[in-house]
Amino acid sequence: MARAASTEGKTKSDTVRDYLKINSSASVAQIVDDLRPYGISTALAQKIKYDKGRERSARPARARRARAHSNSRDSGRGAKADAIREVAQQLEKPIRPRDVIAALGARGVTVSYAQVGQVLKGMGMRRKKRRKGGRRAATARTTTAAATPTPGLSLEALLAAKKLADQLGGVQAAKQAMDAIAKLS
Repeated sequence: MARAASTEGKTKSDTVRDYLKINSSASVAQIVDDLRPYGISTALAQKIKYDKGRERSARPARARRARAHSNSRDSGRGAKADAIREVAQQLEKPIRPRDVIAALGARGVTVSYAQVGQVLKGMGMRRKKRRKGGRRAATARTTTAAATPTPGLSLEALLAAKKLADQLGGVQAAKQAMDAIAKLS
């Protein structure tokens, strides 16, 4: 493989770029092997090879971010969020993310559940919090209702029924005996 020209006055990045001009299809491993005398690392070779199509502006990163953020609606960014907001305003309350996803799917827009949830949260359409004792109080009521015996049965009557079932060989045998007694009377 061809080596890069003399590196006097050149940076390592320039050396890799020059090499890639000559050998554009070279892999990262080939670049590192061929440019080992120049101290080229794998990380640098990857960065130059796969980042070469991007153009960097002369503005600092903060200015680029601010410009992109201010023009987000004009440049097509945020279109999904705008679509989510539009659909959410058209739907009846309570608005569920799955309803928004279905409505947008009919339009051909694909959004994630998390994205819809975040946009709805930003709009102030949060889920209502449950009351503190709601679920626990309901289960406590059903548990206490099930634990109380039916009226007319006392503890003594239940113990006598258990003793009878044990004598007859189980609950099924006691039931059959009770059914037979019911037919006789």
